[in-house]
Amino acid sequence: MFKVDLSNRTIFVTGALGAIAEHILCRLAETGATLVLTDIKDDAEATEILQQWNIEAESYKYYQMDVTDSQAVNCVVGDAMKKFPNLDTVLGHAGGCSLHPFFDTSKEEFDRIFRFNYLAQTYLARAVVSSWRQQAVAGHLIFTSSYVARFPHTRIPAYATAKAALEHFARCLALECSPFGVRVNAISPGNVAAGSSLKVFDEDPEYRDLVMRVSPLGRRNSPEAVADAFLFLCSPLAREVNGHILSVDMGVGIPKIG
Repeated sequence: MFKVDLSNRTIFVTGALGAIAEHILCRLAETGATLVLTDIKDDAEATEILQQWNIEAESYKYYQMDVTDSQAVNCVVGDAMKKFPNLDTVLGHAGGCSLHPFFDTSKEEFDRIFRFNYLAQTYLARAVVSSWRQQAVAGHLIFTSSYVARFPHTRIPAYATAKAALEHFARCLALECSPFGVRVNAISPGNVAAGSSLKVFDEDPEYRDLVMRVSPLGRRNSPEAVADAFLFLCSPLAREVNGHILSVDMGVGIPKIG
């Protein structure tokens, strides 16, 4: 595998302690990048998890943060930007859901899922891009979407709708931010054999049947492949990619007739 050197870079990651994030962090750590990591878990639990993943303590700074709290996001982003002036790449990776058919889901739970997977990303974008504009940093904001943004399913309406909104938001933001040299992209995995995707796949036969039916290759995505896509977008190889939704989905998006 080719080597990417990001030793002069600082990369900010939300949702950094999830199952897919483990592979993203390990790939980024291999490049020598400094990592600024956030998640809902407390410092002690985060330290234990990151030790298990062999992420060296001197290579990262951890903040406990609730991405759905806009004030907390502003505070953490502001502090991180001061501590790491070279912070020019942000991964809005926090998200996920379980099974929640619309009419079996309370208004409060539906709103919570949508807020977590969409509105929280707008809080992050506002804090990050505002800081970059003030400091004249040509930054790169990368969101995690999902193939269900384009494939409706009765078991995950709030999540699927939030991801559809997120992809369109990413494109709109890419246009608005281009005059400042800020790029915005998203990665759209298929059903990944890890995290909430794995949980839903294992729990629901109807969803499992859909996943296998729409995949031309008849397989789910590995978290390692998703991590490689993030590595690509974080690297100089993607320096001219903007406003793009990079699908890592085994070809799920290919139109099929018959």
